[in-house]
Amino acid sequence: MALLNTIKKDGFTWHMIKTAGAAIITGGVGFVLSTQLGLKDDVKIVSVGACVLLGALAATFIRTRVLTFSEDSGKRYMGERTGIIEVYKNLEACKEDLQADFKKARQISFLLQIGRREFGDSEASYFQPPAMEKREPETKIRILRASPDSPFLSEARAEATIRYRTEARYDSAKARYNRWQEDIRRLKKEIELLKSDHQIIIEDREHKEPYLWRIFLFDDIAYVSAYLDLHDTDKITAVYKFRKGENSLYTVFKRYFEYLWNKYDPNGNSDAMERWANLT
Repeated sequence: MALLNTIKKDGFTWHMIKTAGAAIITGGVGFVLSTQLGLKDDVKIVSVGACVLLGALAATFIRTRVLTFSEDSGKRYMGERTGIIEVYKNLEACKEDLQADFKKARQISFLLQIGRREFGDSEASYFQPPAMEKREPETKIRILRASPDSPFLSEARAEATIRYRTEARYDSAKARYNRWQEDIRRLKKEIELLKSDHQIIIEDREHKEPYLWRIFLFDDIAYVSAYLDLHDTDKITAVYKFRKGENSLYTVFKRYFEYLWNKYDPNGNSDAMERWANLT
């Protein structure tokens, strides 16, 4: 029994055993039928071989159909209950879809930290090149980005991350802190460049939120990923794509962004509880 359970855990081995079983059974049926029909030996061999092949193909076909049905049902359930319409392995895996939805969208919102990937000053930047091409006057882009005074990008935080894991490219906590501050200034500069060169509306505000969520909102579509690790989160963290609708978690992340946007309004109410209470 233990051996059987071990084999069942190995999906490929278990499928091969079931396929072989189906082939043997159909081959046996073919042999019995050909014998009853009085077929010659050469014809009998062909008949048995055809039955064996038919059994193997039938087993594979049924398994494929069952897996496809199960996968499709799972996606429909997730879409209906959570709004998730796609899951990507990491940020790079959804780059093309991100850019395509960005280009189509008119109401765009970003919750970022230092935005190296999103608005970098190189060809690897996800949104800087397509943002330079947007000319629709009804387009509005809002960007929440880390403040240089964020406690999560402070010298104390740099010291803590150095103790957590040492990287060759950083000689010290001070060097890491300086790199963070440089990235913050660079992101601000890139956004100012977009503002000065475009007819579209671009607004940005500084925040002091921890590394929890990275959120991209494109009209009725949201891309969300969590910061699960201090390093290489772009490579190891899945990205979830949500569509707005009934029961969709899109609404949760949209409301969360709106709360933060109001929270860090330099001209807004300083009472965080009142801001939340007034959020619609």
